[in-house]
Amino acid sequence: MKTTVIVINVIFLIILIPSLFGAMMSPMMFDAPGSEKSNKTWILFCCMIALPPLIIIAQIISWIAYRRENHDLALKINALPALNILIIIVMFFIIDQFTD
Repeated sequence: MKTTVIVINVIFLIILIPSLFGAMMSPMMFDAPGSEKSNKTWILFCCMIALPPLIIIAQIISWIAYRRENHDLALKINALPALNILIIIVMFFIIDQFTD
C-alpha cells in the first residue's frame, strides 16, 4: 500500500505539467460559434481548469495522510484527480459524438 501511494503521487506529479498546458489552452474551446452556450463545453472547461489545483491539493493532503501512516486515506485522496481525468475523457467523447 505504501509503494502504491508513492507511485500514484509520482504519476500525478508528472501529469501536472501537461494539465497546466491543458488549462491554459482550455479557453480555446469557446472559439466555435455558439460553443459558449453549450453546457457540455462549460463542464469540460471547468474540469480542465480545476485539474491542476486539484492535483496540487490532493498531493498535499495525500502526503499529510501518508506521513500520519493513514495510507488508505492517502490512496482515496489520490483518486480525486483520477476521477476528474475520467470526467474530462468522458466529456471529450460526449462532445465529439453528440455535438453537431
